[in-house]
Amino acid sequence: MPRNLALRINTLGHDLVSRNRKVSRRPWKWGRTGLTALVVAVLGAMLASLILSYADLQYLTVNSQISQAYEDQKYQQDMNRKLRIELSNLKSISILEKLAVETYGMKPPQPSQVIYLP
Repeated sequence: MPRNLALRINTLGHDLVSRNRKVSRRPWKWGRTGLTALVVAVLGAMLASLILSYADLQYLTVNSQISQAYEDQKYQQDMNRKLRIELSNLKSISILEKLAVETYGMKPPQPSQVIYLP
């Protein structure tokens, strides 16, 4: 600060006035259009990420359903194979004869009971 009292007061006055002045706003370089473009770009990026996330979720869900369908198909094929084996065992002559004798009390027919067709 200067040594002279009048200059000191004057300088102090300038300091106080300059501190009270409102800061002038510089207009934004891009303006309103730039801000709108930025907001649209951000919203577009968010929408695109939501769509991609939803598509990925659908992909995982369908993939899980396909995997479950393959497991069900494998189980059904295995059950079908077991049932075919059981059916062939039940249709065998020796099993049928044994079942007829033990369960139903049947016996082989007498020669007089056999009728031959022409």
